[in-house]
Amino acid sequence: MNPRLPWTAKDVFALAPKEWAIFNGAIAFARATGLWRYPIETSGDLETMTEKDKIYWLYKARFPTRKAVRGSGLEDFFRGHEAFRWELPPGFVSSGELTVSAVGDLMDHPFLPNSSDYLYEDVADEIFGADLSMANLECVVHSEGTGSFTIRSTEAPPLYYRAANFRAASGTRESRYSFMATACNHSLDCGEAGVASTIRALRAEGIAFHGMNEEEQDAVQATVVERKGFKIGLLSQTFGLNAKRPPTDKPWLVNRMHLNGKVGEIDFGPIERQLRWCRDHAVDAVVAQLHWGLEHEYFPRPAQLEVAHHLAELGCDVVLGHHPHVVQPMECYRTRRDPDRVVPIYYSLGNLLTPFLHPAFRHSHVARITLAKGATKEGVTRTYVANAGAVLVRQEVDENAGRLRLVRAERDASRPW
Repeated sequence: MNPRLPWTAKDVFALAPKEWAIFNGAIAFARATGLWRYPIETSGDLETMTEKDKIYWLYKARFPTRKAVRGSGLEDFFRGHEAFRWELPPGFVSSGELTVSAVGDLMDHPFLPNSSDYLYEDVADEIFGADLSMANLECVVHSEGTGSFTIRSTEAPPLYYRAANFRAASGTRESRYSFMATACNHSLDCGEAGVASTIRALRAEGIAFHGMNEEEQDAVQATVVERKGFKIGLLSQTFGLNAKRPPTDKPWLVNRMHLNGKVGEIDFGPIERQLRWCRDHAVDAVVAQLHWGLEHEYFPRPAQLEVAHHLAELGCDVVLGHHPHVVQPMECYRTRRDPDRVVPIYYSLGNLLTPFLHPAFRHSHVARITLAKGATKEGVTRTYVANAGAVLVRQEVDENAGRLRLVRAERDASRPW
């Protein structure tokens, strides 16, 4: 018999009876009064979450937040960006193009062993038809991982892939992901051993990665992937590690920055060093994978926009976000460092693979980006984004057969934009 799948994270939350009474009472009150209809100030990092933050998190897991921060105007702001028309700078002469795809979180699922022949069948062209295909690895790969898929008020569940499940998630017989981002809040779920086994598994599959480091110098470098005459610098950073700490002698083991803070309080040094390394190695474009934001919210927080813009000005040419577990909108940001440069910012790509049945969590944007390399009217070689958009994909679950299939979706009915 196939295992029963949870509807949301609330179904795998383990609390003492007294805690359940408090949590459920607060959730019922907020639902009845509309108290949390709009986002509130909260910490999304387990390391700093208060009891109220945890109740609010559990509320959103059941009832994802459809509104942007009250008074922020973000609904209209992002609606305006849907009509953006991509154009290369006047006088730019392209000498070649590179297509890039990116999907959201890859989480483990008990049906993966039965799904390898079906999983990507309907969306293989959208994902693997690009010259460079990317995903976020929302866990580690560790054959000796232990612990049940249970959330407690003091700790998140350990997320890890066994080898067979990871192989099913990482592509088809013909095509596999070119790159995976490995810095996320679950990167230390199996400690240093989990980092090492993840790196080994990715190398065995021929998948490039960034976010986990074997040596201290790795933390100041980017991963460079070369395709069709393009050198692409790939970066991966996470906002937190679920209150886990790397070994004291290896603080650089996972790339971590305070991404959920405000521009003035964030130390951008780690990513500045990686961007400097990219410039020193003459990469054509930099793609930043950011594990950030607040879970179960359909809009980023205003401070995130400021952080994203700052990163674009520092030198990130594409920003790909994940962690909220729902799809968030895309912004097309024209930089001050180069008025001809527009940076696509995907605030959250959502989940490509998830063990939860709630429709909001079974959607992912497949980002589709075209880069053009050529000469400006002044004769300077540049690489620009020629086009950027997204295809919405939904994970379908056949509980009787114990299989998963990814299909194109016209629209997520629960999405407010």
